[in-house]
Amino acid sequence: MMKQQSFMILGLLTACLSAWSTQLHGQNETDVFRYSFTESLGSTRTMGMGGAFGALGADLACLTGNPAGIGLYRRGDASLTTGFASQKTRLNVSGQFGDANQISGSTTNLGIALTYPSVNPDWPVSTLAISVSRRANFNEKIEIEDALLGNSLLDVFLGQAQGSLPGDLYTTGPFTSNLAWETFLLDPNPNGNPTSYVSAIPSGGAYATKKIERSGKLNETNIAFGSNYQERLCLGISLGIVNATFDETAIHGERPQIDTLQLNTWEFQERLNVEGSGLNVKLGMQYALSPWLRMGLAYHTRTRIAFTDEYSTNMRSELKSGESYDYNSPLNRLEYVIYTPSRAMASLAFIMGKYGVISADYERVNYGSGNLRPTALSGPDAYKFENENETMASLYGLSHCARVGAEIRIQRAWRLRAGAGLETSPYQPAAEIQTDSKRYTGSVGFGYRTEKWYASSTYRRSQFERDIYLFDPELLNAGRMRQTHGMLVAAFGFRL
Repeated sequence: MMKQQSFMILGLLTACLSAWSTQLHGQNETDVFRYSFTESLGSTRTMGMGGAFGALGADLACLTGNPAGIGLYRRGDASLTTGFASQKTRLNVSGQFGDANQISGSTTNLGIALTYPSVNPDWPVSTLAISVSRRANFNEKIEIEDALLGNSLLDVFLGQAQGSLPGDLYTTGPFTSNLAWETFLLDPNPNGNPTSYVSAIPSGGAYATKKIERSGKLNETNIAFGSNYQERLCLGISLGIVNATFDETAIHGERPQIDTLQLNTWEFQERLNVEGSGLNVKLGMQYALSPWLRMGLAYHTRTRIAFTDEYSTNMRSELKSGESYDYNSPLNRLEYVIYTPSRAMASLAFIMGKYGVISADYERVNYGSGNLRPTALSGPDAYKFENENETMASLYGLSHCARVGAEIRIQRAWRLRAGAGLETSPYQPAAEIQTDSKRYTGSVGFGYRTEKWYASSTYRRSQFERDIYLFDPELLNAGRMRQTHGMLVAAFGFRL
């Protein structure tokens, strides 16, 4: 698939999830960002504390954060955390608003930890653990109706077709202009030039509708080992096995503003199915500075994810005479590799004895360091994604995330938890993003714990705004999209 040049307006276009340009021109910086922009999900306990758990432990969610935390286990553990996730999008495109909601099930953590006592008094207990965690949900809907365009998307397809014979359009524009020709949305130019065409909407613009439906997830299976030295120093390592799926259907529909045209409506549909798998490594340490203060450090290597995607399009037209035409593109299959950025974390936790804990995390990630690469078997002539990687580095930059959380013990068995987080904009200042682009999170939860089993529940909410180009930037300026993700999860576990 052809790749777009990396001038700034396209960088903004793709980074702000223009469904049309992203899929029409192939893999780009938007794909890298999608699999890098993860959330602090996990168990109800860690989520209830805002994800600020890097200096604490004895929880299966430590495998995705600071794996040294499993060194604090003294007994085995098994638990399941599951519930519901809602994704709400609100659009503002040139003063026209669109809202869409989607609800889906989400299992955020499932795992088991086994402890092994040692005869060495300096290393009393070691722990081997495995967990499956949700790192991101891709389920969402985006809808806007009757957006007023000064031109038509057919003008873009018309520009692609000019200079090619009709029989060559299958080669030069198999996913776009050839479909427009086959559905009578492009016609021969009356001037008689066989390589010149006219659009079915030659002037007057169009009323456009955009509908995008996405589904998918980023899961990570972690296998970790951790231990502690003299009850003060904990060390841990985790191998992460990543599995990603992403499906998208985008529909662009138009009806002419001029009623006298023969065309009634037309529709352009894109379908994308993506599957990928990869690996990363997480290293962590914790140290008890005093009986009431603990610190933690963790480093996550870059994740290498090998992807395979399948892309196809369909175009349909309906004339006022009642005739309709429908045409499908070929199926395009492509393999490529994404490297997501590495992450570094530092944490502190204040232990308040029997009353509870207060913790704080700081995380640093440079989204501009992510990149696309061809697969090892692509050969020396494979596309190198140089333009896309340059745009990634110029559009995205260093982001800082701060998380705080608290767990308060109520009586002997009950726990009350709350947390909050703020992540700075992932974009470079030079990108001139119009929206705030910070990610805000908040959570609240409670739990009940006995010597043998425990149960808890958490509600978590995050919000993120970004620019969005639902249509080609020559047709309509950037809009604003606010994404709100809510999760209600419950957990049940028992000590082994």
